[in-house]
Amino acid sequence: MAIATKSVSTFTIFFILFMVLIEVPEMQAQDSDCLQEYGGDVGFSFCAPRIYPTICHTRCVYSKRAKRGICEWNPSGGVTCLCDFCDSSVTVSDSNGRQAV
Repeated sequence: MAIATKSVSTFTIFFILFMVLIEVPEMQAQDSDCLQEYGGDVGFSFCAPRIYPTICHTRCVYSKRAKRGICEWNPSGGVTCLCDFCDSSVTVSDSNGRQAV
């Protein structure tokens, strides 16, 4: 009886761990649904003027009904204007180098 109980407990732990690992990619995919590119080649012209709020933020909020606009500066020198439909917090930059105002 003790061996059967130990097997069931081990199976339960592995099953829970398996279910958690399956859900991780789904949680990351939800974040990408929040950020959408503004569209067109507007990144540099919307993000280069260092004014508050940026044109990227203003256009995302008023035109696209997003909660904020984020300027993402790429290492190659390009800029992308992303509209954030989920998070309304205002930060200067995050761990990915995104800048928002």
